[in-house]
Amino acid sequence: MSFLASLTDEPALFFEYDATADRWTCSTDLCELYGIPPGQEPTTALMLERVLEEDRDVVHQRFEAVLHRASPFSLEYRLVAPDGRTRRLVLVGQSEDAGGEVKRLSGFIVDITRTIREGAAEAVLASTEHRAAIEQAKGALMLSFGIGEDAAFEMLRTYSNHHNTKLVRVAEYIIAGLADPAFAREEPVRCLLDILLSLEKAEDALDTA
Repeated sequence: MSFLASLTDEPALFFEYDATADRWTCSTDLCELYGIPPGQEPTTALMLERVLEEDRDVVHQRFEAVLHRASPFSLEYRLVAPDGRTRRLVLVGQSEDAGGEVKRLSGFIVDITRTIREGAAEAVLASTEHRAAIEQAKGALMLSFGIGEDAAFEMLRTYSNHHNTKLVRVAEYIIAGLADPAFAREEPVRCLLDILLSLEKAEDALDTA
């Protein structure tokens, strides 16, 4: 089961954008987060309306930039949900080109609004043996995606929950992947996305074995 399409206690917030047709395809949960009712087609303008005004220009500028150069990208921003509450999100995606033009964007969003309880985080990191791997994986996510420590931990935790895989296994897989020449990439975001995709395939193989 794909990370982007799996459902546990976390919503699946994934998207695709056809740049040629100017058409968005978003998961049901992502549409709900943006307040887009069933049957209504998402549009760039409609999605930008939900972004907090102070963050809107930055989000729009990043969107325009990735439409002109194919590359992995990430962005942390705030959004006003339909209930009026402000949510803090991390978007991770990839723009793809064909014939020298960007044709498609795809990626997922992690909602990092929920404050990580200090006690819970300390319990996970309590073991000295596991702490090093988790801290290294957090550092890799922070540097690659340009996000803070809490956001990096939330991404690890969300991935762990989606796959029902121990957090430390996810962390150790990321660290091992970063040291593996097979995952060497010019773009660090692309490298991490490929490592996580490889982990998905490994977990799926175990599930079907």
